[in-house]
Amino acid sequence: TIGEMSCNPSMGGVGKGTLIREIDALGGVMGEISDHSGIQFKVLNTSKGVAVQGPRAQIDRDLYKTNMQNKILNQTPFLSVAEGSVDDVVIDENENKVVGIKTQN
Repeated sequence: TIGEMSCNPSMGGVGKGTLIREIDALGGVMGEISDHSGIQFKVLNTSKGVAVQGPRAQIDRDLYKTNMQNKILNQTPFLSVAEGSVDDVVIDENENKVVGIKTQN
């Protein structure tokens, strides 16, 4: 399901925060939607050095899911979303890269 979060609805921290910023730099919306769905924002490890500090947000799971679905399904032009279960990944053996998927139906 688009926008479904785990049982621990937090975004950020030292590791995941770096990943979120990299996704955003490539045009992703994870950080943007987190900003619009946050309950609490804080910086972790403020008593330590800058290298181990990291922003973290506690997210409203329902609001995040609603905001993400709205962004993906209603505000992203030229994107078609198909929902289904993947049975197999099609790999081009010569190029050693994924070229498609096979779905159940």
